[in-house]
Amino acid sequence: MTTENRILDVSYEAGESLTADQYKFVVLDSTTGKVRRPDSAAEVLLGVLQNAPASGEAAVIRIQGISQLEMNAAVAIGKLVSAEYVGAADAGKGQDAGINWEFARGIVLEASAAEDDLASVMLIGPFPTLSGNMIRQMTVTTEATAGDVTYTAAQILGGMILRDPNGGARADLFPTAANIIAAIKQAGAGNAFVVTIRNTADAAETITMTTNTGLTLSGTMTIAQNNSKAFLAIVTSGTTVTIYSLGTVVH
Repeated sequence: MTTENRILDVSYEAGESLTADQYKFVVLDSTTGKVRRPDSAAEVLLGVLQNAPASGEAAVIRIQGISQLEMNAAVAIGKLVSAEYVGAADAGKGQDAGINWEFARGIVLEASAAEDDLASVMLIGPFPTLSGNMIRQMTVTTEATAGDVTYTAAQILGGMILRDPNGGARADLFPTAANIIAAIKQAGAGNAFVVTIRNTADAAETITMTTNTGLTLSGTMTIAQNNSKAFLAIVTSGTTVTIYSLGTVVH
């Protein structure tokens, strides 16, 4: 039995027959002001249809609260969900939003077991489609181990590492691809982030970034004293990551 909790339901005229679309996502058409099925997986979702109106009848849509949602597959608790689009007559089922979380409209509270199963979702958003840069939280890591270091996924996702080689040249390692992917929420191919490593040595000691399991490194990986180098990491599959050297800054 799926959980429901109505906070805000609204009513609009159905712009098409929605008799087979109860507990699916719907959108508010900008031209007609009526509700309809989504025309793509990237449309802004009004909410979840609570009844099954014919064209011209009142459609009741939950836009805040907890609602049942018909799913396109088994989707686990905690997943962000968006609207599936198969075609004009088959659109609006919930799907795992994956890396396209900006299209998410809910979080699964009770899982679905298969296609057409009902999940319970807490409605969130909608979020604006991303453009430009987002402000993000960063963590600066200071590392001064007198030996080679394998950085953690949390350290490189933090965005900035201040590395003192502490007495000699170091061949530091990036984390494994598996560790990086595990640290990214709802990871998928195309996820990317930048980390900067600054060599804070007080002598002519270099840092050479070294590969690890599942990684491909591209470009110059050596960082000289008083230099910083930025690296772009891109998830390329469920098990692999490519890290590109973006260039050096001299301090």
